[in-house]
Amino acid sequence: IVECVGEGVTDLQPGDHVLPIFTGECGDCPHCHSEESNMCDLLRINTERGGMIHDGESRFSINGKPIHHFLGTSTFSEYTVVHSG
Repeated sequence: IVECVGEGVTDLQPGDHVLPIFTGECGDCPHCHSEESNMCDLLRINTERGGMIHDGESRFSINGKPIHHFLGTSTFSEYTVVHSG
């Protein structure tokens, strides 16, 4: 359930029910507009990313050390920060 949204997010609002997935859709790239592929240029599986798309930084830490986002979703945590796509 969405707790809050970041700046520029217009398609979600607090209280919305969402399902984090590791193959999201930005809605703008050629793959997202294709009926033959769901491999979004921006949100495709990237096991090396470990952080948020726009700055590469993690939104989680423990004892001052970053905890990396698992497949960009961090679905093993009680709360997470994810791209709206």
